[in-house]
Amino acid sequence: MKNLKADLKSGKFKGAYLFYGPEKYLSSMYEAIMREKLVPSDATAMNLDVFEGKDINPGRIIDAAETAPFLNEYRLVEVRDSKLFTSGRKVDSERMSEFLGDAPESTILLFIEGEADKRLKIFKKIAEVGRAVEFKPPTEKELLDWIINMFKKRGKSISLNNALFLLKRTCRAMEDMETEIEKAAAFAAAKSEISQSDIEAVCTPSLEARVFDLVDAVGGKNTEAALDIFSNMMLMKEQPIVVLAMISRQLRLILQSKALMEKGLSSNDIANYLKVRGFVASECLKQGRNYKKDELLNALADCLEADINIKTGKINDKIAIETLIVKFAS
Repeated sequence: MKNLKADLKSGKFKGAYLFYGPEKYLSSMYEAIMREKLVPSDATAMNLDVFEGKDINPGRIIDAAETAPFLNEYRLVEVRDSKLFTSGRKVDSERMSEFLGDAPESTILLFIEGEADKRLKIFKKIAEVGRAVEFKPPTEKELLDWIINMFKKRGKSISLNNALFLLKRTCRAMEDMETEIEKAAAFAAAKSEISQSDIEAVCTPSLEARVFDLVDAVGGKNTEAALDIFSNMMLMKEQPIVVLAMISRQLRLILQSKALMEKGLSSNDIANYLKVRGFVASECLKQGRNYKKDELLNALADCLEADINIKTGKINDKIAIETLIVKFAS
């Protein structure tokens, strides 16, 4: 990532780039920046080629790459989801790899893939002649910095605590969180600083956040509140079977967090071990105070039984979950 930023800042580019990994938002953002730097909007018609899909013939990509740019310094050739960086297209992948070293200096090749096998010849060739950039999900700190910066771009400030509150409330992919940020900024148009009440007023809680609240209510033996949360989920058209899976996941995380804490691991260590955000581990440890291990194990067994009964048609899905909530909160 550091080298990519340096290239974009200097305007000096390598011949080929590979963007890969699960974080689509950041990949798309840097793709847009590269387009802007390499092919201005008035030059895209003649100097930008985009290929997509695993059936694209590498010959077409090579033909486009060998075409000289028209009234522009560079030609940009983008290739999306080609699967050339996985083991299923060995012949095409090796053909493309051989071309990478001979591509014209006026052409920049940009491959955008969900996954890439670092053992393949084409990956090693990209690393040799260009840049292979992996876009991983950002850390909690990176997300908080990003939220603060996104509000700053909209002329707003937000405290670190309120940025964390927004993160906990939305718990979504970055593109969805950007929508929530825009909503909060628009709602607080007359204000310079975003408050927690602004976020509560317009930002839609994610399913994960609502499951946190439901498990909190159950742990606090507040049956009425837990049933209200579930009822609101149904009004928002959440699928009961998905809600059940999320409840099971949360109970499992709480159980694992308790066990790891007893082994002496810190909240940060637990987050890293379970591959969850720091605030998720903190919430699990907090919620774990309301549950004994046996209760969690029994609850997980009940969730599994409910899942089987729903899928075999023995019980209505909504009634099954309401029954579980009442039982857990008793």
